[in-house]
Amino acid sequence: MFGWRRRSEGFEWREYVRTTVLVRRADRQRRAEDIRAAAVAKVKNAADAGVGAGRAGVSAARSQLSRLLSVTGEVLLDLAVAAYAELSRWRKFLWSVAKDTFGSLFRPVREALRVPIDAARDKAKIIPDMARAFPIKAHHLISAALAIGLIYAGGPMLRSADGVGVVGADLATGTLPSQQVTVSTEISGQATAISGDVIRIDGTTVRIEGIEAPASQQPCYRANGRKWNCAAAARTALNKMVRGRSVTCTRTGQDEAGRTIAQCAAGGLDLATQLVRKGHVFAAGSYFSSLSGEETAARNAKAGIWQGEALRPQAWRDQAWEAAKQQSPDGCPIKGVIRASSKIYTLPWSDAYATAKVRPERGERWFCTENEAKAAGFSPSDRS
Repeated sequence: MFGWRRRSEGFEWREYVRTTVLVRRADRQRRAEDIRAAAVAKVKNAADAGVGAGRAGVSAARSQLSRLLSVTGEVLLDLAVAAYAELSRWRKFLWSVAKDTFGSLFRPVREALRVPIDAARDKAKIIPDMARAFPIKAHHLISAALAIGLIYAGGPMLRSADGVGVVGADLATGTLPSQQVTVSTEISGQATAISGDVIRIDGTTVRIEGIEAPASQQPCYRANGRKWNCAAAARTALNKMVRGRSVTCTRTGQDEAGRTIAQCAAGGLDLATQLVRKGHVFAAGSYFSSLSGEETAARNAKAGIWQGEALRPQAWRDQAWEAAKQQSPDGCPIKGVIRASSKIYTLPWSDAYATAKVRPERGERWFCTENEAKAAGFSPSDRS
């Protein structure tokens, strides 16, 4: 009679409420970070301008130096040709004297050496032409050396232009500080799970390296065919692993969304290994992943997502995209909507996609690609 009151299997209401509050708090922090990111972009633009000026100066210096070396090379080559011609005349003179003096004595030797001497003389005559026709010139070598020097000398400047290691910049004016401090590659502190593979530590959003959590709207199925929320279960499992523990993450890179990619551990255990081993998430790269053995063990044990049918997140997103194309105008499934005077677009796998309504009379529209939406002034939805 009251079957509708039964809780969904594997679902914890207290954890759900707590996690929802944390996610909303994380959203507010992320908006603040977006403001900071915009200010840092000003810093990057200023640094890019400085790097561009430096490159222009190096290019001008290289052009002048290459021209000077090219002219010098031509002069030296002309001098070499003239010297060769003068030596050739002296050789002919000395040869004629030796021939007149010792002709009869060395006639047999001269006859024997005539053929190789003539061949060598013919080859020597084409040396200047070969030198002029040689494809690699002096200015080519100078250009290559300057390019290598620019890479080694300009590398730190370009890294600073990306905002790495810049501390204390004036965000209001976009000016750089007089000193730069290298950002530590290690992040540690209390963590909160945003999804099955993303956590937040002291205001920094970190995506755990080597794993893929099910997408937020992606369904999973048990062995009996019942649908269950595997994305929420992965987030809950990650929250349990980090709750009350100090989490330490070592940076390894940055993803397209600007989030830090890192290897993370809590309580002496690697989070990625534990999540894959217990079947909460997928190993990124499948068979080519370092965690492929853990994933195989979880699949054989039918743990977590492997207890029934489960698609990898990208395969599920591809299916969602194709299904949305069939139901959208002109096969363009991206919804561009206006909310509180902000233009945003949502993708078919976004949490807000189903409820988003496109109203052309308000300037809202459909897009075929994300680049098309961005070109029209629309930004990605926070939940996309």
